[in-house]
Order: sequence, then C-alpha cells, then structure tokens
Amino acid sequence: MLNEAACVLVHGAWHDASCWNPLVPYLEASQLEVFTPDLPSHGKNPADPARTNLKAYSTYISQYIENIDNKVILVGHSMAGMVISQVAEEIPDKLARLLYLSAYLPENGQSLFSLIAANAAGVGKSPIEEVMQISADKRYFTINPQAIQALFYNCSPTDQSPKAFPRQPALPFSGKVRLSEANYGRVPKTYICCLDDHVIPINHQRHMLKNQACDEMVQLDSDHSPFLSCPELLAKVLNSAMKAS
Repeated sequence: MLNEAACVLVHGAWHDASCWNPLVPYLEASQLEVFTPDLPSHGKNPADPARTNLKAYSTYISQYIENIDNKVILVGHSMAGMVISQVAEEIPDKLARLLYLSAYLPENGQSLFSLIAANAAGVGKSPIEEVMQISADKRYFTINPQAIQALFYNCSPTDQSPKAFPRQPALPFSGKVRLSEANYGRVPKTYICCLDDHVIPINHQRHMLKNQACDEMVQLDSDHSPFLSCPELLAKVLNSAMKAS
C-alpha cells in the first residue's frame, strides 16, 4: 500500500533532481517518503560523461533503491523511462510499481535512439529531433536555446523554467534495454500521458503504449514538464496511481 512504499523520482535528459522541487512538497503533504536522486553526470552527481551510459544510470538507481528500507514506487520522466525499465529488470522485488511520466516506454532490445526511430516511422517525427545538436567530440547533446521554452515548458510560467539548460551525455541514448517477462514483466506499470507534450507528442506516447502495454493509463492536460506547470495536479495523479500499488 501507499504508506508502506517510498517514492523515487528520476529526472529526464538535460535535467537534474531540482526539477522536482515544486512537486515534492505536495507529495510529502500526503505523508509520502520522497527521494530525488541526480543521475550520474547530472546535477550534483559527478561522473565522467565519457563513461556515463544507460547501464551507469540504471546501476546507480538500482543501488540507490537498495539502500531504501521499503519497497519503492519508481517514477521516470521522459528519457528516464529507459532507466526505470532497466531498473525493473535488475531489482523487480524492490519495486511496488513503475510510473512512466510522459516517458519513453521501450521494448526489449530497444535503445532510446531506436525507439525514437520506431515512433517516427509509425506516427511521424517528434520536434525534438529537429533541435538536438551533437557536440564536436560526440560526447554531448545540446538543444537549440530558442526551442527550449516552446518544447519543454510550453504550459509553464517562463520565470519557473530552468535558466541554464545543461549538456546531456550522449552514450545513454544508444544503450539498449534488456527486459524479460520474468523480471520487468511482473512489475505493475502506470503510464501518465501528457496531452500537450511537445517533446514526446501524445501520438508518440500512444504509439508506444500499443507496442508495450501498461496496466493503467492516465491522461494529464499538461506540457512535458507538469512538475513545473501543474505540480499540485500532478501530485494528485501520482497519488492516485500509487494507491493501486
């Protein structure tokens, strides 16, 4: 049940744990124990980006969760859908539920790159593909600064949007998840669709759900970043989903 589980929120690409700050007080008001780790090479988590890949992400989160006494409800935003999927394969017994918040929802053997390509082939390109820029040394992705607000925070007040948009390590985007029915398949899953998402458009979200089913699907009238644009509403949606665990 909800009061017997902790909640771990995993941020997406180009972000760090601070993105959850507006949301956390609403979750804690429900007497929920909340954790917001920084992924390797993000925020306050120092790591060599040349060695930061999808495995580094999932191993870090798995080890982080192992140090939490209770079972965990694991929330992944955007790119972190790849991370929480692999974590579910690695430590399924520690997880009460996976919650995908407008996140990439992979099938076994897919990387983020191959999943983006599969979505594009099925329902057309996402705008994010047009504005991602690879660094000369191939170690980072950046986003065209002119596109950030309209893509990530189109429903969020401009004064709440991050002032600095960090570089994103490139290697995690090519890492393939390895998922099995025996492990990943037995963890309950909820997908929260954000209807006005310009990063992972709703038709992409629905396309992924056709190929990789979740136990529950919830719709939220929000942009890609509901932790900024509507944190109180997001907390209610998350709490409702968590009560099923």
